[in-house]
Amino acid sequence: MKTNIELNDAVLHEITKVSEVGSYLWLREWAERNGGNISVDLTDIFGELDGDINLFPHCSLNSIGEFSFPKESAGHIFFVKGTGERIRELSRPEDAGCVLRIDDEAKGYHILWGGRGQTDYAPTSEFISHVEIIIAKQKSGSKDRCVVHTHPLELIMLSHHRDYVSSDEIFTNACWKMLPEVRAFVPRGIGIVPYCMPGSQTMANTTTEKLMRFDVAVWEKHGAVSTGQDALEAFDYIDVANKGAKLFLGCLASGFEPEGISLADMQDLKETFNL
Repeated sequence: MKTNIELNDAVLHEITKVSEVGSYLWLREWAERNGGNISVDLTDIFGELDGDINLFPHCSLNSIGEFSFPKESAGHIFFVKGTGERIRELSRPEDAGCVLRIDDEAKGYHILWGGRGQTDYAPTSEFISHVEIIIAKQKSGSKDRCVVHTHPLELIMLSHHRDYVSSDEIFTNACWKMLPEVRAFVPRGIGIVPYCMPGSQTMANTTTEKLMRFDVAVWEKHGAVSTGQDALEAFDYIDVANKGAKLFLGCLASGFEPEGISLADMQDLKETFNL
């Protein structure tokens, strides 16, 4: 079996961004134990794969759950965090993650690099949902190829508040109105995924639907997901959205409901910056 092929500079650069974001998530206390995941589609920058793909370790889908890869994902190459691995360990991406190629029938994957050198290394159980999100985005014409899932404290706190989690619009406006940058840098807003079993197909489908319309999907009482052209862009959406939630909750904790930026002023921001 072949493992640990030589990766080109473009691929290594994208993996370095994943490692960088992993450190941010850990330092913010958004990634306890093995919480959170990152994956990035490397297909367009990977180049040609030398040799017979069957020489690389192959794993079937039953190792990461009961669902199926989208058929359009056949042949796509991803870097993804491994199941049970800690976000902070992405400083060693060859241990905490792997580069894999979804096979030609989209029924499994070949491990090309990393994975602690194990032939049965498994990506996160949420990997199939990541692939579904990226394929849906790409089919819509988006250039996004990275998914970040993490546990941002203040967005999760706000998702426990019944007055705000009941509506995408209400939740978004609570964050938008706290700072002009939130309105500017999370321009499509925040969608709410009602609480459901982590890793379920319901969660995957609803998250995909929300991310087609919003910059961030908040999993009620659980976490947040975003996409971007790379890991840094995907992280930025969650980071900025969480700033809005943090400011809003800080005002409530101080004993007052924040007035916030007016709807008219937010409309001015939209028009001025072509949001």
